[in-house]
Amino acid sequence: MNTLTVKNEARRLEALRQYQILDTPPEQVFDDLAFLATQICGTAIAVINLIDSTRHWFKAKIGLDVEQMPRDIGFCPFCIENGDSLVIPDTLADERYASASVVTSEPYVRFYAGVPLIAPGGEAIGTVCIVDQKPRQITSEQLEALRAISRVIIRQLEIRRNSAELASIETDCKQAKEALHESESTLKSFFDSAPMMMGTVELRYDDIKHISDNAASAKFFGVTPEAMKNRFASNMGVPQKYLRKWINHYSQAAKTRSPVSFEYLHETGDAKKWLRATVSSIATCCSSPQRFAYIVEDITERKQAEQQVREQAALLDISCDAIVVRDLSNKVLLWNKTAEKLYGWKAEEAMGENINQLDNKPLLQQEIYQAVLSNNSWQGELQKNTKSGKQIIVESRWTLVRDEHQKAKSILVVDTDITQKKQLETQFLRVQRMESLGTLASGIAHDLNNTLSPILMSVPLLKAKLSDERSQKVISIVENNAKRGASLVKQVLSFARGIEGDRTVLQLKHQILEIKQIIEQTFPKSITLQTEIQPDLWQICGDSTQIHQVLINLCVNARDAMPSGGTLNISAKNIFIDENFAKMQLDAKVGSYILLSVADTGIGISQETLDRIFEPFFTTKEFGKGTGLGLSTVMGIVKSHGGFITLSSAIAKGTKFKVYLPAVNTDAIRQEENQEIFTGHKELILIVDDEASIREITTTSLEKYNYKAITASDGIEAIALYAQHKNEIKAAIIDMMMPNMDGATTINTLKKMNPLLPIITVSGLPISEQVLLNKTYKHPAFLPKPYTTQELLQSLHQVLGHGA
Repeated sequence: MNTLTVKNEARRLEALRQYQILDTPPEQVFDDLAFLATQICGTAIAVINLIDSTRHWFKAKIGLDVEQMPRDIGFCPFCIENGDSLVIPDTLADERYASASVVTSEPYVRFYAGVPLIAPGGEAIGTVCIVDQKPRQITSEQLEALRAISRVIIRQLEIRRNSAELASIETDCKQAKEALHESESTLKSFFDSAPMMMGTVELRYDDIKHISDNAASAKFFGVTPEAMKNRFASNMGVPQKYLRKWINHYSQAAKTRSPVSFEYLHETGDAKKWLRATVSSIATCCSSPQRFAYIVEDITERKQAEQQVREQAALLDISCDAIVVRDLSNKVLLWNKTAEKLYGWKAEEAMGENINQLDNKPLLQQEIYQAVLSNNSWQGELQKNTKSGKQIIVESRWTLVRDEHQKAKSILVVDTDITQKKQLETQFLRVQRMESLGTLASGIAHDLNNTLSPILMSVPLLKAKLSDERSQKVISIVENNAKRGASLVKQVLSFARGIEGDRTVLQLKHQILEIKQIIEQTFPKSITLQTEIQPDLWQICGDSTQIHQVLINLCVNARDAMPSGGTLNISAKNIFIDENFAKMQLDAKVGSYILLSVADTGIGISQETLDRIFEPFFTTKEFGKGTGLGLSTVMGIVKSHGGFITLSSAIAKGTKFKVYLPAVNTDAIRQEENQEIFTGHKELILIVDDEASIREITTTSLEKYNYKAITASDGIEAIALYAQHKNEIKAAIIDMMMPNMDGATTINTLKKMNPLLPIITVSGLPISEQVLLNKTYKHPAFLPKPYTTQELLQSLHQVLGHGA
């Protein structure tokens, strides 16, 4: 026989499970109901059958010996599927049932009548059925009697379940009472023995009535708990100022329906105690007065300890050294103000953290740690990174701290920032080296001039004396190389002594035009020359020959960087350097300058080469094609003219040299007065730079010209700020080179958040433009550091679209 699937089977099985009837012992009431069914209908077999997911289970049975049978046999599943009575007068006469196993074998069913057991929720959980081994008929009265028996069975199941639930509730109630009694006993024990003062009170007549108080409270007032009961605080000598304070806090607790905590200094005669109290309202019935619970703790010792710690911490915080205390598991116990300033982490960020998470060299820290445990102390110099990623050098002193039992307890670390000292030492050594090279070069140049002079003077004599062609060629070779040597000596002297030359007022455009003619006549045709000269270009005071040498050196280097051709651009314009610019460029001073730029589209310069580009005798050219003195000579000439030089480069993109030369006779024509200053309209600008001084200067400059500014020290902070102020920030000024998250990644993230956000990128590295040139950003605005306020305002004006 095929297995039938009952509708809402899961709900039917859950209803059956809730009765908790399956596999229970026989019960007389159900046996009586099965017997009654056989007597009414006159059959040999009667069963109260409960059907679960896999079987028929018989709670009561008459005429059968089995207690259960598989669900896929028998006729009861048809009955519960239809949800109504099922009568089969003769199973062999009905082809649907004739081949069923219960018909062809034990118990040889020929007659079947079943009524479903319908739970109150409408689920058919089983049947009450009668069976006989011979065909027969059943009257409507007998069938109705079976239905009545099915309803009695369900009511009995309901009674049985309710009785079980009631018994469970009684058990739970008994257990709850026992737990309540135990909890009350525990609470009373705690209340009576607690070291802190506690109790319950009522507010009456602008006074506090004590209802119940523990021994600690009674001891504080100098009475017994029984003597305090139902007494008013004013009658126990509590001053009015404290009484009013307590009543106010009780009233606040009642109003807010939440605990209120407060601390105060309680003074009685010469005795002073710091107390910390917490009060809360207690729910009561409407007719009863409002009651409150209080807990009071004596915190005098804690306050005294805190004061001592504050005094000691104040001494530590005024120290110029970073002071850190760490326990033996590397957890930070103390982090003073100087440590905050030096490393960037606030005390609340560092306290409790593992020190290795704040240090970039945990292995070295571990080695020092072991040395301190062995030798009680350690001292030396360490390179560390701050929170922003900035590298610093500290002189570090470690001392092992022991407790009163001489057991190692913690390690005291005192760090002194010597970064600037080390930088000055490096600069001093570099200056000494350059001075030594200059002295050496001067001596060599003097000797070489003495050697070359007779050679050059002998050349005309030899030419007149030796007239054959071969001799003339040899003499020309000697002459050319001697002149080349003399030129080299002149460059050496220029580098070594900074030859002053004849200083006159010059108009730089004349030198540029002369160089332009030389380039057009001598440079390969594959190199395109572009010149841009401001019409009202200011004048400089300088040596014409030396300025010419600066131009020719820079242009020749540009030519050599473009072996396959390219574009050489020479430009000159007026620029006024303000305080903002001067603070970002060491050699710059406030005033008027001529900015001379020489840019090429050549092979570019690597970062390693950029670090040494101005060193004398350093060259990247092939042997015999360069002396290594060209750019060092340029640097010497520019500095001797009171100027400075910067460069930017990108591999395979090109190089740009910027030469700043002081202008003369320009006091009355300051650029700030000649050119328009673009002001803002209260736009909020996001400034992202890891240098605090630049953030401060840029913020001050923008606010002066009607902008608002918000600053971030790295990309992560910038993204967080932008997420908070997305609708307010109108543009961003982002440094390309920052720790934690560089400018490129920051820009990518911001562009994903707002593709239309105007961005100005800035950088002070020699390869400042490389990052931009190597990316495909849609934001061409770029400001090389250092930049003037006017340049910044002009760039902002452009990216914000004010000029549109």
